[in-house]
Amino acid sequence: MAILTLEIKDNKFQFFKDLISNFRFVKIKEVEHDEDSDEAVMANIKNGIEEIRLVEQGKMKPTPVRDFLKELDEI
Repeated sequence: MAILTLEIKDNKFQFFKDLISNFRFVKIKEVEHDEDSDEAVMANIKNGIEEIRLVEQGKMKPTPVRDFLKELDEI
């Protein structure tokens, strides 16, 4: 059996998956991605900046460093 890895745009992924699932000789195995897309990275940065603003305005409590490190350790 051969394995082929493809990169498909997010907005076309479901279409492509539906298309190839109609072939009996193709097995689909989805794997987790270790790498975030550029859009996901930008969204995370924007979210972090917004959280900093909320903390500075007193509308949100900052996360203690110990809790932050625990979260990193769980990843």
